[in-house]
Amino acid sequence: MRPSGPAWPVYEFAESDYCYGIGPIRIRLVRVNWAQPIPHEGDLWLGVHAIVIDRFGREGAVREMLVRADSVPVPPACKRPRLRVLRSTPV
Repeated sequence: MRPSGPAWPVYEFAESDYCYGIGPIRIRLVRVNWAQPIPHEGDLWLGVHAIVIDRFGREGAVREMLVRADSVPVPPACKRPRLRVLRSTPV
């Protein structure tokens, strides 16, 4: 079954914007826990579920991590299908 929302683009986060790792990381966000920000090191962080993207653009391991709330981009807009209005034709 496909996810209902649009796919997130690939984002790169600096080492200082995520826990725990060394160096920058390129990921495609899958889920962000917006409802439960986590206070950590004097800042607010969000738990994310993401797919690691290598330097060639290939998808790799799935990771759960904390990302600084200020650096998490706004989610992509959901595009809703247009509703068609059916008009009855006079007889």
